[in-house]
Amino acid sequence: MILILSQSSMEPTTEEVMDWLEALGESCVRLNGEDVDGGAALRFRVEDDTADLAFEVGGAELPLSSAEAVWFRRWLHERRAEMASSLLAEPAADTLRLDFELRRHLTLESRKLSDFVFSRLAGLPWLSHPHRASLNKLDTLTRAARAGFLTPATLVTTEREALRRFCAAHGTVITKPAGEVDMFLDGERSHFLFTTALDLAAVDALPERFAPSLFQEKVDKDYELRIFYLAGECHAMAIFSQTDPQTQTDFRHYNRERPNRMVPYRLSPPTEERIHRLMADLGLETGSLDLLQGRDGREVFLEINPVGQFGMVSKPCNYGLEKKVAQLLMRKAADGRRA
Repeated sequence: MILILSQSSMEPTTEEVMDWLEALGESCVRLNGEDVDGGAALRFRVEDDTADLAFEVGGAELPLSSAEAVWFRRWLHERRAEMASSLLAEPAADTLRLDFELRRHLTLESRKLSDFVFSRLAGLPWLSHPHRASLNKLDTLTRAARAGFLTPATLVTTEREALRRFCAAHGTVITKPAGEVDMFLDGERSHFLFTTALDLAAVDALPERFAPSLFQEKVDKDYELRIFYLAGECHAMAIFSQTDPQTQTDFRHYNRERPNRMVPYRLSPPTEERIHRLMADLGLETGSLDLLQGRDGREVFLEINPVGQFGMVSKPCNYGLEKKVAQLLMRKAADGRRA
């Protein structure tokens, strides 16, 4: 039996992999982080020293102790906005600090439970792992350069004048989170952190000091490359985002009426070799890589998401990644049975 650790029930690609597992004759059980995080009625028994990992979610028992392999898809939400509304009373204006501390405490409680579950499954074969699910972007850029990739000029600073000098040297620059891309909820409105371009005028409008922020040269691109790496195989797609002003800087500003053209792409052998070296250095068996093909001929590495979505590559390019992931999980389950 394969155990799937996902973030929420709203993950259609995970559902498709589960469908393939069923069609290929393999059983699987799914446990969502949102359930452990308070989203469902939950019971977790630890009996003497066996800790049989018997979870009951919504009245149904999940026999996690029968797992022979684990797929770490995603897990807990970093922010507990939903919990704030469902498990805690709506805070008054004078208790906002207390509400924040309570949500922080509940987050730590869920993480402790998660750590125990992960430790009890440590001896099984895993596809992706929570310890490698969130990379440090700056460390990854350093390792990518060591693997032979070209990387964009990068600056982390708190000073407007340092950023101004960087902008003067590289022209328009972009800024994006040094960590994870986040979302903020304000009532019914959602606010996302997109990659944003800054010219000298925008830099001059900034305060003299600001929070530590990451800036990079803006590469004038022909197209973007999204590569899903799976167990030594590269599945690449070109995204022609530069043809639409709405998506030129960040293709996640999706144009639903006129979507970007996305086509299968054949990587050069040297690029594939660099990807293999980098993924081996990071200890990753799977992940989504972002590269740019510049108008100046440079192929520039941007970042890796170890638990990135692959449906967006699989469907337009007809790669059938959902079935490939299911088959890899089945091989891991077979290894688990032999262990």
